[in-house]
Amino acid sequence: MGFYLINNRGNKPSFIFVDKLEDIIYHVEGNIDDTVIVEGSRESKPFFLRDSSDYKNLCDQRYRNGLLAQEIFKNIARERRFIIESIPQDIDSFSVYNILDSITVKRADFVIKNCRNIEVDVKCLSIYLINDKKYFYIRYSEIMKLERMNSLIEKNTILAIFDQNTVRSEDFSLNMIELKTILKENNRCVVYDQKTKCFKVPLHLTINGFDLLEEYRINKELY
Repeated sequence: MGFYLINNRGNKPSFIFVDKLEDIIYHVEGNIDDTVIVEGSRESKPFFLRDSSDYKNLCDQRYRNGLLAQEIFKNIARERRFIIESIPQDIDSFSVYNILDSITVKRADFVIKNCRNIEVDVKCLSIYLINDKKYFYIRYSEIMKLERMNSLIEKNTILAIFDQNTVRSEDFSLNMIELKTILKENNRCVVYDQKTKCFKVPLHLTINGFDLLEEYRINKELY
């Protein structure tokens, strides 16, 4: 164990490692009042998020909002006595699902154990007001990957939609819609947008809160 001395100078962090703080007399000159001291091993080298292959996505506010939406959903679901389990989303776990070379698939974010054959994919999306109606856009390719997986494991996916603009506020909105509803309403209420390669889905097709999940709860009388 030792100490990293970090100075915010230039486009990259300036840092040195010393075994004991007194050793800075051999390495640093001038004013170091704003130097940050971090205790740790030599291997715990500081880095910029943007330079990290593992964590650079955290630089994106929309990505962080998506992770926050998942945590909010999980916490509320547990408060409402849903048995919720996270589905691994790492590359190694996904390789298990790609059993057919001819198709690509995607698992949802969560499986709800006390709902009948239900998985939930949480989305934090921008909501658009167009001609006095609210819509969200979701990639066609992602919908089809989820649907292909459903056909293999006989599950039903529900999308939990959070608004990018309100997910960090106390009055955040949560709406749910079944994947099969989007596919059923394609070329009717739902429109495929050629430019974005997304489904344009009217918000009025969704159900606010957890009412949709409640419809699939097993042994409702126990709760």
